[in-house]
Amino acid sequence: MNPIERLTELFTRFPGIGPRQARRFVQYLLVQNSAYRASLADDIKKLGANTFQCKECYRWSVKNGHTDSLCSICGGKNREKSVLCIVEKDADLENVEKSGFRGLYFVLGGTIPLASEEVQKHIRLRELLSRIERDGPKLLLNEVILGLSATTEGDHTRLILQEKLRPISEGFNFKLSSLGRGLSTGSELEYADPDTIASALSSRT
Repeated sequence: MNPIERLTELFTRFPGIGPRQARRFVQYLLVQNSAYRASLADDIKKLGANTFQCKECYRWSVKNGHTDSLCSICGGKNREKSVLCIVEKDADLENVEKSGFRGLYFVLGGTIPLASEEVQKHIRLRELLSRIERDGPKLLLNEVILGLSATTEGDHTRLILQEKLRPISEGFNFKLSSLGRGLSTGSELEYADPDTIASALSSRT
């Protein structure tokens, strides 16, 4: 496989990118000067060296020179630590943050396909349960919000999480809620505007 074909194949692995778009990316890079391509390659190398995954929420963050374990949100002093919002991916977290939400987060890492029975393969269920079972007995949780997209897989994942978390919420006496009707059916949280997310948060049930 030559470099053009190899890079095209690599771009198709990006979310939402098909072969045609991947080829357009490669063609764009081909007409750029060598300094641009070298700078891009260098930035990609630095991406791994200068970032870390938060041990609490699993969000990817840039190293700040002080800690490589907690992101700025989980380590922040002015957060509402008794409210935990569960989201699918980092982009959802960033969008919810723009809505004015000031609780904490947990990034699942994806959703559960309808036909799959391997829950742990698709989301960080074990890690989520471990965190809630750690904080629950300490009465650190007042509410856990299932902030998932209003898509088929988002709804499917929400139902599974409700089944897993409801007994725990009853035992540790915290509220288990889901986003309200601010999100229309079929919409992904990543693409919702901050006002819509704020409405969904305020009308959560």
